[in-house]
Amino acid sequence: MPARVKRVLIGDTFKQFWIGSGTTPSVIIASVLRGDESIVSSETGTSSGNGHFYRDVFVNTPGWYVSQWEATISGLPYRRRWRFKAYENEVD
Repeated sequence: MPARVKRVLIGDTFKQFWIGSGTTPSVIIASVLRGDESIVSSETGTSSGNGHFYRDVFVNTPGWYVSQWEATISGLPYRRRWRFKAYENEVD
């Protein structure tokens, strides 16, 4: 299965999201990490109801990043991750 990689323009805002099965996590944290796994930002996600959570993210430095959600549901840990590359817009 190929890795999911998203491209993000520097200065744009994108949405991190978690879609659950309708169960509500007791703890849910959204993080952005650099390619070397150091944390850029981390905060709790905002619930939009029925197991859906989101967080708006702004990235201002080019490079590789990881979007990560960590949740605890019924006492069990869950993690979802995907990579994205922030790049500068090319102008002709």
